[in-house]
Amino acid sequence: MPRQHTDEHVYYSEEGMPLFWTWIEDSPYENYDRLFKLYAAHGVRGIQFKGSVPAIEKVIPVAQKYNIDLYVWWWVMNQPEVAKQHPEWLDVNAEGFSLSEKKAYVDHYKFLNPAIDDVRNELYRQVKYICQLDGIKGVSLDFARYVDVILPVKLQPKYGIVQDRVYPQWDYGYHPVAIEKFRTLHGYDPRMLPDPSLDEQWLSFRLEQVAECVKGIAEIVRDNQLKICASPFPTPSVAKHLVMQDWQSWQLDFYLPMVYYKFYNQTTDWVYVTTQENVLAVQPASVITAIYVEDILQDEVDVRTMIRNVMDSGSSGLAFFGIPDPGFLNALATFRKK
Repeated sequence: MPRQHTDEHVYYSEEGMPLFWTWIEDSPYENYDRLFKLYAAHGVRGIQFKGSVPAIEKVIPVAQKYNIDLYVWWWVMNQPEVAKQHPEWLDVNAEGFSLSEKKAYVDHYKFLNPAIDDVRNELYRQVKYICQLDGIKGVSLDFARYVDVILPVKLQPKYGIVQDRVYPQWDYGYHPVAIEKFRTLHGYDPRMLPDPSLDEQWLSFRLEQVAECVKGIAEIVRDNQLKICASPFPTPSVAKHLVMQDWQSWQLDFYLPMVYYKFYNQTTDWVYVTTQENVLAVQPASVITAIYVEDILQDEVDVRTMIRNVMDSGSSGLAFFGIPDPGFLNALATFRKK
């Protein structure tokens, strides 16, 4: 659909990508015409939407009406519905407990193990189905990782835990299929080591299993002439350490790293430093730094200044998670590229 207004270019990069993005999870109580109209009027032209196929089909014409690029927000390894049908696919920690036996942090954490061929085939089946939705611009990956080995430091007190190192109850990837696959490749069982979490080959193997899944998914998405992006942890180094996620190796079209600075007891300056790091890590792919609205509002951050600083640090735009207030939206609407 052609752009409706000649001045709409101000909300897009030189490559034609939206500058401002957000995530929305389907709700039966939401008026999407009202919401999409509000966002579009304030320059938010990239929306990642999570919902059932009928829900996505319902919002596609609304997105088109307001010239919004609609991406399907898709949870990759964390699949609660699939886990109900195939509990044998659920991941296992270093203590030997499956997520079907013992939860990790919250009930909805139902991570499948990426080394299992049947898991990969199910993921590929799902994404092929998603790609048949006429009117979407692409697929946005979330939870393309393992269970948190270590939570962001601010979140640990919420669960009454201290994670000053890797502990076996939070260390996942030990599904028997993964262990056997690793043993075939490397000739030993990592569980026999004094501390498997310190073994570089075992860590690399687990990173590669997720990366192989992501690359297989990306091939399907691109074969359907769609774009693929992801919302990874804030930097490649932090992602590897906290959730065994090597997003630097994925080779996607663009990334929206979740630089939620207060989760890590940092200041807004950290947002700009990490943006520079991320841009260098994945170039020539684009980076669109993502922020957590609640923290921005609590800290009374000047949103216009933040947008400028983020983009001066190399970001191709700004993404936000949460519900913005009018001041936040007005800052987006009045921002102009240099």
